[in-house]
Amino acid sequence: RRVHGGCFKHLMSAPPLSSVLRHARPQFRDTLRHIAPTQQTALGNHFRVASQATGGETCTVGVWIDAGSRLETPENNGVAHFLEHMNFKGTGKRSRRDVEYGMEKMGAHLNAYTSREHTCYFIKCFKKDTPEAVDILSDILLNSQRTESDVEAERNTIMQEKEDVESQIEEVMTDHLHSAAFETTGLGLTILGPDENITQNIKRETIEEFVKAHYTGSNMCLVGAGAVDHDQLTDLANKHFGSLPSGSPRQQEYTRYMGGSKNECNGLLPLTHMAVGFWTPGAKSQDAVKFRLLEQLLGTYTRDKGEAAYSCFTRAVVGEFYSPYVGAFTYAHDVIPNPIHTLKGFWTPYADVGLLGFYTIADAGERYARNLEIVMHFAMREFVRLAHMMSDEEFERAKNQLKVQTLLQLDGSVNIADDIGRQVLWHGKRQDLGDFMTAIDAVTKDELIACAYEHIYDKDPVVASIGSDRNVPEWTDWKALTMSFKY
Repeated sequence: RRVHGGCFKHLMSAPPLSSVLRHARPQFRDTLRHIAPTQQTALGNHFRVASQATGGETCTVGVWIDAGSRLETPENNGVAHFLEHMNFKGTGKRSRRDVEYGMEKMGAHLNAYTSREHTCYFIKCFKKDTPEAVDILSDILLNSQRTESDVEAERNTIMQEKEDVESQIEEVMTDHLHSAAFETTGLGLTILGPDENITQNIKRETIEEFVKAHYTGSNMCLVGAGAVDHDQLTDLANKHFGSLPSGSPRQQEYTRYMGGSKNECNGLLPLTHMAVGFWTPGAKSQDAVKFRLLEQLLGTYTRDKGEAAYSCFTRAVVGEFYSPYVGAFTYAHDVIPNPIHTLKGFWTPYADVGLLGFYTIADAGERYARNLEIVMHFAMREFVRLAHMMSDEEFERAKNQLKVQTLLQLDGSVNIADDIGRQVLWHGKRQDLGDFMTAIDAVTKDELIACAYEHIYDKDPVVASIGSDRNVPEWTDWKALTMSFKY
């Protein structure tokens, strides 16, 4: 007993974790300095090559293109995603089967995605197969035949994909939120497009016009991560992409934020989904790191983790709050049973604009309506509180969480390549990881509070929901809650 008691006494006298982390920071920064730098080269046609050599035997090489659904119009909405499908149909020297067989022969993996802002095609392969991988990427991007028969045959495939996407309520919620926030702009359009465009309006000519306008040197970047050699990638880019027309860099147009709401009533759903967001500047803004910190401060509550996942939203659900006068305190209320399954913060950035807010999934039905209203009031109260005050503890915790999350998101060559591609298209270069960590440390609590106040307090929210309308507060109620912070 004396031995164990001595051990516990030693533990009780140990320095606090914050002190340990503070002394560990110099060593952490030294470690970051030894991370391989991201190398970048521009060809004569403004096509860019960017890579980070992290060693190993495998790598990811891909082409990131500054073209997504936000560049579309209602008449051709869905063409960027349609083009992604058509580029796997075969080229002049490779049939579709040849492309698939080539991947299997190398033991490689070919994939692609289309987002609202970018399109990407990438291959994960052995380092010795890098030349073949770049050859295949250039062939499908620059020499795909995209015949009329292929276009017609692909319509049913895309419609089936759309049905699968629309069965995922969170995906539909994202579309609703963007439609309400950015109505009349390209960001308000869906990625797959409406049924009539997929089945009729998108023609071969529509696709070729989109390629000619956006698949140019200044809008494209060859990216490599893992076991790659930058000089080799530059030579391969010159060989395969050097003849591309340079074109003009995409000019950033003004994106109008509308706010408002889009609610879809469906009483048959067992759960109600809601999202509330506010306009922010985008990834190019100097305040981007602050919005990422605010996202961490909001945190995530899930019913299975309960109070263990400590954050603003955990406080909202359990009724615990923070006051600069009394510290943490509990507000007694009768939210029984708890209707919330998930409550999480988000920041969705694009080049020029973004949305900061939260998403919730809750039990539906009249039985829970009042309880949900109370919890949503508390959640919004915690959200707006950040525009006025925050504790030193949660501020430092958010910084540490953002650092860890950033490092975890760079686990693997695919994630690293995606980070390089998006940053090069957004900023023209990739920010050094050490510089990003320094930028996090440089943010003060007062600066973060001022940033939150500027973009949340008394601002017009955008609201989207799917499920029982009994559980959803009116837009005017959400607006009033942006000014509801009181002690």
